[in-house]
Amino acid sequence: MMPMPMPPKNEESQDADTVNSIMVKRVAEYLPQKRVEKTMNPKARENFFSLVHSLLTGGYLGLSDKLITTDRKVTSGAKENIINECTNMGLISALLLTIVVPICYDAVTDWLEEDYAGSGFLFADGYIASLLTETQIQNALPFMNDFALICYVMGMLGFLYATGTTVVQLLCVGEVASDNGCEDWMRRVGKATRAPYILFVVGCVFTVFPGVVRFAVNCKTLAGLILLLLVIVGMNFAGVAINYIYVAGLTRVHNQINEFGELNLSDTEAQQDVEAWFGKNQHGAHVQDCLLDLCGIVEDKKANSELIIPLDTVSKRRVALHYHKLCSESVGITLPAAELYKLGCQLPE
Repeated sequence: MMPMPMPPKNEESQDADTVNSIMVKRVAEYLPQKRVEKTMNPKARENFFSLVHSLLTGGYLGLSDKLITTDRKVTSGAKENIINECTNMGLISALLLTIVVPICYDAVTDWLEEDYAGSGFLFADGYIASLLTETQIQNALPFMNDFALICYVMGMLGFLYATGTTVVQLLCVGEVASDNGCEDWMRRVGKATRAPYILFVVGCVFTVFPGVVRFAVNCKTLAGLILLLLVIVGMNFAGVAINYIYVAGLTRVHNQINEFGELNLSDTEAQQDVEAWFGKNQHGAHVQDCLLDLCGIVEDKKANSELIIPLDTVSKRRVALHYHKLCSESVGITLPAAELYKLGCQLPE
């Protein structure tokens, strides 16, 4: 009876392994490459319009929140993440609120009214007012007054509720207490956690806009008006562009960091790598240096990026164990297995 032929290895399975993992170099270039599994976590969109939308609505602040609430492997960080965001946003909003409130009372009509009879007022002395008739100027004064008042009130309320919502979020997180509870709270609340940021943006826009109008109508010459508009448009474009670069970089880094899992080494691989590393770094090297050099690294020269793929906890312990074993043997001491295990578990922070 002839033996049955062995079935060929499934090519689809090999392709799936290739798609779901990647070969990475090591920080220490003399160590062999290792395969790292991909996490398959959903990526944030990186196109221009998505990044602009993320900048304006605070979507970039929810990148970690989305990962925490969708990836079951991420079991901590929810509470700390919310506390840090709310503390920073609440503090900045409260400081700006103290600036905007006096403006609502003092800077609404001072440029639309005369200091005394016959003294004139700033609006009527500007270049734009010189193009209008006396009747048109008088008709524009009530509108400009209401426009400035409404914008400043909107700005004040934006900063006020940006501060208030952060306080309420902090109180809610304090009552939930645990990371698991915060994760479930974040799932239930959803995108409402971004409300303080949106209110903060609303406060900034409505506070700055009437100021821009005020400066424009107070310009005395056409050249001054054109120069002022160029400065305002240029500075705002530069500010938005810089913030866009920050958010784009954050989004791409977030996607790359969470694209790969941690590097796993078997006991044999850890022993071989530590022996190779120890042969080149046996004079004065620390276990922390060994752990770093055995990590993986993903390079993207076009983006000037070098992402370190850390070892998982078990691999770190294996590496530390073999490191301490070689260190003890280098000075003529043979440590028992139990002592090596204790040293291996004392991983540096």
